Amino acid sequence: MYVVVSEWHRGFRSSDYHFVIEEYKLVHISRYAISQNRKYKDMVEYIIDLNKLRGKRVIEISSSNSGIFCKAYMYPAEDLALEYSRRRVEDKSLSLINNFKLDYLSYYEKKFLQMEWRLYYIPMIEELHRLFAKLKSLNPESPYVSLTSLVNCQIKSHANYPLSFLIPYSENARRKSLETLTKHIHQLWIAMHILNNLAEHGLLKSIHLDFRQSSYYAIATFDCRNDLCSLWYEFDMNPHTMCRGVLWYSEASDTLKGFYKRVEKVLHRKRLRRAPLRPDIVILQGGASCDDLVKGFKVKMIIECKNRDYWYWAKDINNQVIPYKEIFHPDIMVLTSLKKVPNYAKKQLSRHGIVIVDEAYPGGKGEKELLQLIRTL
Repeated sequence: MYVVVSEWHRGFRSSDYHFVIEEYKLVHISRYAISQNRKYKDMVEYIIDLNKLRGKRVIEISSSNSGIFCKAYMYPAEDLALEYSRRRVEDKSLSLINNFKLDYLSYYEKKFLQMEWRLYYIPMIEELHRLFAKLKSLNPESPYVSLTSLVNCQIKSHANYPLSFLIPYSENARRKSLETLTKHIHQLWIAMHILNNLAEHGLLKSIHLDFRQSSYYAIATFDCRNDLCSLWYEFDMNPHTMCRGVLWYSEASDTLKGFYKRVEKVLHRKRLRRAPLRPDIVILQGGASCDDLVKGFKVKMIIECKNRDYWYWAKDINNQVIPYKEIFHPDIMVLTSLKKVPNYAKKQLSRHGIVIVDEAYPGGKGEKELLQLIRTL
């Protein structure tokens, strides 16, 4: 008996991927296809001989337009011949994948698992579990934690693999998804570490754990010397998207107009095509909400996070990192790197007044260095 299994190959955007359990491995359904047909640009039909799958079980990974679902769906392989509503589906945690190897991973992906994922990111995720629970307990009435679906499911699932590795059809697609996932895990770990330290010193005033881009509110406010400061995640000053488009219906203050004039001057002087206007983490004097931002703001600190090797992001120094300092005029500009930064690069950046904090990961020397800088505010 033959069945057609269709998959949309769109990363984690309205896609369904099918894996067959083979002892200790998850094998993508394409390995069992006697033929396949690309029906549309990103849709593939696999013709499967069900006789080859008798007695086996299928695990299905699904996503919507908003991203991956935080569940795995398991059912007998024979049920592929049935409509989905008639299949004997069991909902499982995504941690189910911890019991298997993914047979399609490349040598470099397996090396990443050993050399980076388990060394850096698993400890970060474990700390994020603890810190989210701790900070929410300080203010039970605070909103729930808002994260992208991929990061949210990764943290909640306790999966030992990066969920990006569940994209079976393309190593390139897995790599792009993984870059986004690891970047946000590193940024979140840094932001939550700062908040935890502020809480331990009795400085935290309020929390609003919305880690989506262009939030209307700071993720926290805290006491800084004799003033109130705010901490923003992916602080967005792009005029069409900042604060969910606030400038579409609010008139910019003279201070804000002056900011965008400075942006134009930096663009012209450095011959940049596009202005870098979304630093990873920003600490402002005041500025608890966008209502304050449209009146003007003072930047106390910018923390730009890098989680890749120096050679990968070195190109960003002149077209992103230094322009951030020239555009936002922070009191302190920090580049926080998960990996070690070469001494010559540290000297180059120090000439521009940029502080380098490298080896920023659980147990790394940068962990304490960054918190010491925060305490100078």
